[in-house]
Amino acid sequence: MPKDMEGINPVASGDQCVQTWSRKLTSSGNWLLFDDDRQAPPNWKEVCGRSAMSGWINSTSMSRFQSFAKEFRLTDEDLYFVTTPGFETCDASKAVAKCDIR
Repeated sequence: MPKDMEGINPVASGDQCVQTWSRKLTSSGNWLLFDDDRQAPPNWKEVCGRSAMSGWINSTSMSRFQSFAKEFRLTDEDLYFVTTPGFETCDASKAVAKCDIR
């Protein structure tokens, strides 16, 4: 979320984030993120990222949110932050950044 919404990212729009799209490899079942060629390539100084994905991926990723919200007693407009461990091992110095996110 942007800073003006009490988030930690100092951006006003998602256009300032790394732009990617996702695809599942049928051979391995792994998901890959690819640069969105319609946008400028990342410089890896971006503080956020967003990815175009299928409705199935998006709805599946949020399928457990209802139980999460209930367990943590979230109500409308409560603020929370989600981290994604694994990005700290990314090597963005190469042409292809490889990360193992679990």
